[in-house]
Amino acid sequence: MTNPKAGHTSATGYGANSQGLRDGDGLTSPSLTNLYEGLHGNGIMRLGDGAAGDSLRNSIVSGTPGYVTVSSGGVVTVNGGYCVLDGVMYKFANGPASTEAFTVGTTSNFSGDLPSVPSSSGEVFVVVYLVGRSTPEAHLMYEMGTPVTASAGTPLIPNRFLSDPSITANTDLNHNSTVLAVLRYTVGTSGTIQEALGASPTVFDRRTFLRTSPLYLTPMTDGAIGDVVTGNAINSAGDLDGFFSNPEDGDFAGSTFGAIWQSHTEDRASGKHGVIYAGIPKNLHSTPVTETVVLGPNRLEVVTTNNDVTFNFDQGNIWIVTTDNNRTINPTNDFPRGHVIEIYHKAGSHNLHFDSTSGGHSSGTKINVNVAINQYAKFVYDGADWHKLDLHTVS
Repeated sequence: MTNPKAGHTSATGYGANSQGLRDGDGLTSPSLTNLYEGLHGNGIMRLGDGAAGDSLRNSIVSGTPGYVTVSSGGVVTVNGGYCVLDGVMYKFANGPASTEAFTVGTTSNFSGDLPSVPSSSGEVFVVVYLVGRSTPEAHLMYEMGTPVTASAGTPLIPNRFLSDPSITANTDLNHNSTVLAVLRYTVGTSGTIQEALGASPTVFDRRTFLRTSPLYLTPMTDGAIGDVVTGNAINSAGDLDGFFSNPEDGDFAGSTFGAIWQSHTEDRASGKHGVIYAGIPKNLHSTPVTETVVLGPNRLEVVTTNNDVTFNFDQGNIWIVTTDNNRTINPTNDFPRGHVIEIYHKAGSHNLHFDSTSGGHSSGTKINVNVAINQYAKFVYDGADWHKLDLHTVS
């Protein structure tokens, strides 16, 4: 059992000559460039990260996604899995529990040009990486550098793939990539470039793994840490922009971007609870407007009235009501289009009017629906007015 990143960081499992990121190791550029790819969201998605009991969860051995093995004749075998490149998920090397093999120097999934066989024996680097194109080799690509003789120094790692990872003749639109491995071959002077390759190259693991689940949300408040005063809730796009005051306020509201965040709300019993909000643009066909909705959880309120009831969009959305007298129950302030309210009048032989004629919320005519004792009602908001979807007696 080992850290699944140990193949990259400490060269674990890749032979005595493999290099990682330890003091004294020879650093190869993909260790740095893959960091930038990872920051942009490009890398391997490990199913094992979400499976606590999986036998390969803390392994880097064959069978784990992106693991590279080599054999004579330039044959490279890659263990399959899933990756994300430029926001798109791909199944590479035929997916988990599968493999895909290609031959360096003959298979057509290479970037740039294959080098000529050198006149003197030396070494050459090969980079194996993933791209968005599925053909000809299940999202696998490689690029060969220029062979260099030992007397001339160390060969350079090829880098054309960093700017153009595609096969030369392709017009691919996804130009993102992530490196799986760097191979260091000895190379002879006879035959084709494939035939000149040594049988046992050194493999440098350069995989980058993405961990996106679970997604932790920092609770947001206009106050100090732990301040859940209702007035300090961040419950609108405007509140997000106003996290810092002018001239440092933001420009999210009215943009075409969306956002998800956590803040808090207060229930009828003065309890404070976390709420997940989303800011979503509407009117994209004209002037965008950012609308804030509650993603969850449902806010159940079980109340016995002692006054008329009003509530905001991030307060109760399901109500079980016992009335003490004739009462109204009305939304107030801004609500998002499509917001649904459910009310069950459980007890109390009184009237309970939603969106009442006096004090109601609709911009036009208030629907003023009386939810009588033992009745259930469901309402939806269209951005201006409320509409009754259901009203029936509960058996």
